[in-house]
Amino acid sequence: MATRSISDLPGPKGLPAIGSALQVRPQTMHQTAEKWCEEYGPMYRFRVGPRQIVVIGDADVLNGVLRDRPDGFRRWSEILEISEEMGFAGVFAVEGDDWRHQRRLAVTALNSNHLQRYFEVVSTCTERLHRRLQKAARDGRAFEIGEALSSFTVDVTSALAFGHDLNTLERGDGELQGHLHRVFHATNRRLFSPVPYWRWFKLPADRALDRSVAEIHKAVMTFMSETRKRIAANPELRESPQNFLEGMIAAQENDGTYSDKEIVGNVFTLLLAGEDTTSHSMAWTIWSMACRPEIQARWAEEASEVLGKQPFPTEYDTVAGFRYGEGVLRESMRLTPVVPITGVEPLADTEVGGVRIPAGTRLFLLHRLAGMREVERADEFRPERWLEDDDELAVPDQKSFLTFGAGPRFCPGRNLAFLEAKTALAMIARNFEIELDPSAAPVTELLGFTMSPKGLRVRLRERTPALAAAH
Repeated sequence: MATRSISDLPGPKGLPAIGSALQVRPQTMHQTAEKWCEEYGPMYRFRVGPRQIVVIGDADVLNGVLRDRPDGFRRWSEILEISEEMGFAGVFAVEGDDWRHQRRLAVTALNSNHLQRYFEVVSTCTERLHRRLQKAARDGRAFEIGEALSSFTVDVTSALAFGHDLNTLERGDGELQGHLHRVFHATNRRLFSPVPYWRWFKLPADRALDRSVAEIHKAVMTFMSETRKRIAANPELRESPQNFLEGMIAAQENDGTYSDKEIVGNVFTLLLAGEDTTSHSMAWTIWSMACRPEIQARWAEEASEVLGKQPFPTEYDTVAGFRYGEGVLRESMRLTPVVPITGVEPLADTEVGGVRIPAGTRLFLLHRLAGMREVERADEFRPERWLEDDDELAVPDQKSFLTFGAGPRFCPGRNLAFLEAKTALAMIARNFEIELDPSAAPVTELLGFTMSPKGLRVRLRERTPALAAAH
């Protein structure tokens, strides 16, 4: 088959000058791209202003691109530019040798060998989350559960990565989370803006972003100052750092490995990645459980069997017992992944899926849709498919589960994310019945760099001891 050019690809025609700009909205970009993929095939093109974008929905082609990073492909160059403008260019945004340099410490800090040591923090934050949700259940009110889940994950991240116990779950101070969310949504908005207008004039949203960036910088500098004091008081930490930030600062003090700019960028990256992605994955799983009472009841039964009279896991080894619960989490991540779409570009002229792609061409990779096409009865929510317990369906191939990416730049926080989510969600399944607020509008997908459930209002009811024991 002869190699094609981009102009040979099908796609929406669009309008002169602006292309398909009126049909594309940043907050629903993924849904539009998926719909067009069903219409035009696994590889198509569209244009937004002067920017031409090639979309890939084939799992084999997509995985090939992901495996060819960072040497063959990089994230869209605008991601690094926008991150540098805000002063937060950490391991997520940087490329090439800079990425290799910063990646080592992130992988080491988040290595699965450390999970048992991290579990005490996860368990403590789960206990706090239990008390917060218990109060909401006893108040009998419907509420947006995403805020509590964000508090949980930002508390875990700040304690594990920076040695700082924010305890937003009990103090009720969600200001940092609000600033992080603003940065996420603004980054997504700027990424798809036809022109970088904010470099010449600023709208109210841009001025609000500047204030949030300043507040996050202030928080990061506080983390760094406290860590330097802790290392000065305990010099042994230079050789045996206990968290990510101690490791970076120790390396800086020992041999200048990391600059202040790199440390700030990576502290911010961990705050964003640790808070947003895991909390949204948990929120989508709660939505999936609330929509399927039979699934919820089965996880409640498993959690009660594993935990007994304990309301939440207090031992690391306990979490491995939630086999069905992990299946529920994986199935939710498959159907409602927090990263349904990513943008990359080739560093040199190349060929992708039999199409000539010039250097710098913008590519969209449809993670969710590509994965769905590799799974039998993909629209069904079947946790059993992950457990080797399903007599009808085979366990999905790894190339279909792209929640954490693939190839060299897969997310190093994968194992920690599973530990946090399984621990907290097992506690919720064990102690509460979940139902959606019937007076609220249907939950919708909102893309703000990651995909969150918009309008997830729930009402919780405590499971009685007798009911929990029966389950």
